[in-house]
Amino acid sequence: MNSSRAICSRCDFILARCLCDYLNPIDNLTELIILQHPTETNHALNTVRLMKNSFSHIKIFIGENFDQHPDLKKIINDGEVALIFPNEKKQSINSKNAERISRLIFIDGSWSKARKIYFASTILHTIPTYELELQERSKYRIRSSSLEQSLSTLEAATLILKTIEPQLDTSGLENAFKRMIDFQIEKMGPETFDKNYKKKGDE
Repeated sequence: MNSSRAICSRCDFILARCLCDYLNPIDNLTELIILQHPTETNHALNTVRLMKNSFSHIKIFIGENFDQHPDLKKIINDGEVALIFPNEKKQSINSKNAERISRLIFIDGSWSKARKIYFASTILHTIPTYELELQERSKYRIRSSSLEQSLSTLEAATLILKTIEPQLDTSGLENAFKRMIDFQIEKMGPETFDKNYKKKGDE
C-alpha cells in the first residue's frame, strides 16, 4: 500500500490529513439518527465520518427507502423523534418544543438524493419536521447544492444541538470540518477552487 494513502484507524482519513487532533468526544443526550444515501458512504469528504468519531449517541443507517427498516421503525414508534428536513410541514425548533425531542433524524446526501429518500420513505412523513434557522452560509465550500442556504449534515446537527443542548462543546468537531475543507482546497489549488466553487461575496 502507498504509505501516502494509509488511512488513520480512528478518523478514517488518510494519515497525511489526519484530523484526530481536532476531534474530542461529545456526550450528546439527544440521539442522532443518520439516514445515509449509499453513494455518500465512501465519499472522501462526507461529514458523517467526523460525526461518528465524535458523538457518543449516533446511529447511521444506509439505504434509499427506509419504510421497511426495522430499527428506524422502532425508533419512530418509540416517539419523541423529529426529522430535520425542509418541506411544507416544517416548523422552527426552539428550546420549548425541543424538550419533547430525544432523537433527531437527518438525511445525508446531495439535495436530489435526500429528496428521493424522503419521498420514498413514507414512514418519515408521519413524524414532526423541523427546519433550521440559519445565521450564516454553509462552510462546506467545495460541494455545491441546488438548494440555497443548504448545510452539510454535520453543520445541521451542530446547529440544532446548540438549541437543544446548549452546554455541548462542538467546537472541536467544527474545527475538524473546517480543516477537512481547507485540506481539499489546498490539494486542488486556489485557481481550481476560485473557478469552480468561489461565490460572489467570498473573500
